Amino acid sequence: MRRDVLASTFADLWAIAERRARALRRPVLLSWSKLIEPLDPIALFAADTSSTPRILWLMPQTGEAIVGLRCQRLPIQEMIPTPSSALARLAHSWRWHTAEAVQEGPLAPLAFAGCAFDPEDPRIDTWWEPFGNLQAFLPRLAYVQRGELSAQLVQQTVRPDDLVPLTTPAWPPATPTSLKTPLSVVRRCDRVSRAHWAELVETARNAIRRGELRKVVLARAVELIAERPFSLEITLRALAERYPTCTIFAVGIGETVFLGATPERLVKVENGTVMTVALAGSAPRSADPTQDKTAAAQLLKSQKDRHEHVLVVEAIRTALLPVCQRLAVPDEPQLLSIANVHHLATPIAGVLADGQGALDVAARLHPTPAVGGTPREAALAFIRTYEPIPRGWYAGALGWITASGDGEFVVGLRSGIVWGTVARLYAGCGIVADSDPVAEWDESEAKLRPMLEVLGGA
Repeated sequence: MRRDVLASTFADLWAIAERRARALRRPVLLSWSKLIEPLDPIALFAADTSSTPRILWLMPQTGEAIVGLRCQRLPIQEMIPTPSSALARLAHSWRWHTAEAVQEGPLAPLAFAGCAFDPEDPRIDTWWEPFGNLQAFLPRLAYVQRGELSAQLVQQTVRPDDLVPLTTPAWPPATPTSLKTPLSVVRRCDRVSRAHWAELVETARNAIRRGELRKVVLARAVELIAERPFSLEITLRALAERYPTCTIFAVGIGETVFLGATPERLVKVENGTVMTVALAGSAPRSADPTQDKTAAAQLLKSQKDRHEHVLVVEAIRTALLPVCQRLAVPDEPQLLSIANVHHLATPIAGVLADGQGALDVAARLHPTPAVGGTPREAALAFIRTYEPIPRGWYAGALGWITASGDGEFVVGLRSGIVWGTVARLYAGCGIVADSDPVAEWDESEAKLRPMLEVLGGA
């Protein structure tokens, strides 16, 4: 490998990391990066057919992209001194991994992380077995694209006496696939019937009337069976084209892939500034411009949706105040319109206290009332008891984190899990005292539409 102006050779850095690992008597993280010509992130992700975990993170509107390949699972639990939430354990572990890191180049050490909607749910679902309840991934090879910057990142945990590898990981051959490839013929199966859904909503309303809950989010699942394997690249390109303002994500573990186009940011931390958004209260969009404008206006005036939204804003404010020096929360929500749904949205920003990072904030926020309910523990207990299909990572938290604590996490909405010729899609709705089962079913159908359309199940 040639010597670069901005970076030492990988072998030189390996020797430094190995000596440090021997001195510390534990593994040391090695991170080496360099600038490269731009690559196609979707083609890069789709071309990797290895059994190791792989990640795609793409924001089409801004062009920001991260692809993590040949990912190594990072140990988490054994590093935690006291009981804590799943994401808090992960935050502690990541600080431990990066404390003595050896790094060189334009990029800081980078990891991906994800967790289930409810990491404490004891129910087992074979669909989600490869993912578990919590994962931290260190990409051995990553591509990062931000503005004018395109860079390659090579990472490895180096143990005492480890020998430098003869070669560093190489990109898989990535040739973009034509979007003209026809979709499969797909058979759809609703795992929750309309009648069962109405019963679930009524059960939730009764719990709210009794004062056991203020709000609970109920989700339902739809399964698709295709005549041939779903094309990940075609699916991801279609999501990026149709939903450019959303975050397009994919987490592949073996042959199973969790992917989607989520409109909901859980948290972004950059240089000590924290940004999040309260997203609750929604209405399906209409192809008729007049009807669509009316739907948006009605959403802004809806007492039911405004009440649901206020609960989320209050929960985020309460979670962030203890870790922020300053916090700005607008008094009124604004309208966020994407291709299929109008949302009520309140952007929230603040300045974090020293020592706090994206994972620490995500641990305080997840799961928000927008995807779980309030009070949190009562809502989670209700969901575990009455929701028939475990959610896995649907509505879970997933994102990326750097050694400095900067990073971004989203909520895994408008999403589904794909395995060869089968897929399971999820959608949920916030239930409050005056929720109508028919309206909530229609809302969940609108939220299923992005994934149904791109997988051929619409």
